[in-house]
Amino acid sequence: MVKLRMTRLGKKKTPFYRIIAIDSRKRRDGDYIEKLGFYDPIASGQAERLKIDAEKAIKWLLDGAQPSPTVKNLFSEEGIMLRYDMTRRLKKERVESTDKNGKKVIKYIAVTDENGNPVRKYSCEQVEDAYKNWIVAKDKKKTAKKVEKKTLSKKAKAKIEAEKKAAEAAKNAPKTDNPA
Repeated sequence: MVKLRMTRLGKKKTPFYRIIAIDSRKRRDGDYIEKLGFYDPIASGQAERLKIDAEKAIKWLLDGAQPSPTVKNLFSEEGIMLRYDMTRRLKKERVESTDKNGKKVIKYIAVTDENGNPVRKYSCEQVEDAYKNWIVAKDKKKTAKKVEKKTLSKKAKAKIEAEKKAAEAAKNAPKTDNPA
């Protein structure tokens, strides 16, 4: 079975991973079938943190390759799992029949075209539109201002309330002009 997983590169305490398609029986850093991208967990500044060839990854996923949990998370981060999921979904038809005992059996069978190929639930255009919408939502989420929640202790809250009351009392107090 083919697995999509990471192989480690880089120096000691500076990890760098290559995302690869590899036979599941091979060791972690063994010979791989195809390179899909890379992941640099400690990238900073202008350095690129994650780069994946989406077309190759989806091709391998459609061929039955199993991603490791970490690779699956990275694919989700890049929107590859969304595209894969929409691409693999097929239109299914509900078929009712009866078994030997006379019980009603309901099956869902993939709808096929005149050539016998299964019909996809989503067209290529719909998949690309969904991916573009996902990218826009991801960018909005990144640019949204983060709201800082201030958690104050009871003493700090009481002090702030006392300062507000003192300020209000000072405003409302009658002013006297005593030139003494």
